[in-house]
Amino acid sequence: MRNLGFRFVLGVLVLFVGAMIAVDVVFGVHFPLAPLVLAVLLMALGARLVIHSGADGSVLHQAWLADRVFVADGERDQRYDILFGRGVVDLTHLPEPGDDKTISVDTVFGSTVIKLDPSVPVEISGHSMFGEVRMPDRSMAAMGSVAYTTPADHAPKLHLRIHTVFGNCQVLNQARVG
Repeated sequence: MRNLGFRFVLGVLVLFVGAMIAVDVVFGVHFPLAPLVLAVLLMALGARLVIHSGADGSVLHQAWLADRVFVADGERDQRYDILFGRGVVDLTHLPEPGDDKTISVDTVFGSTVIKLDPSVPVEISGHSMFGEVRMPDRSMAAMGSVAYTTPADHAPKLHLRIHTVFGNCQVLNQARVG
């Protein structure tokens, strides 16, 4: 039950809406909760469609109705999606990339914490709509965009792209442990 799948949640919501409509038609009892559930269902489907509308449509790391911790250690570009849940994206174990590397973190109706190693130069762009994106220097955007670049003697090759809708995302500098 910890990590309920999208199909399960969709099935429960469809069954609930169907039962509410049947009670309304058969017994004439009107529950105003049915339109609310239908609205939440449509918002969830819309959020999932927006998240999966990337060029290649692939999602490598996802937290849907769950609390997850992701530890990045690969050399390729990565994408993390947090929908209706909480996620921690730990980038402290990443070595400084030799080539440009982009990591995307999308948060919809959720909360995300991104941990960065302060010794790795990074360029961050955060975009928020009805939410909050907070950078390591405590600058933030509640509706709009915010940018942050670590001071370094050479150009950063790690690029972090953050998108938040109805949620919050906080980027923290945290030294490597171990």
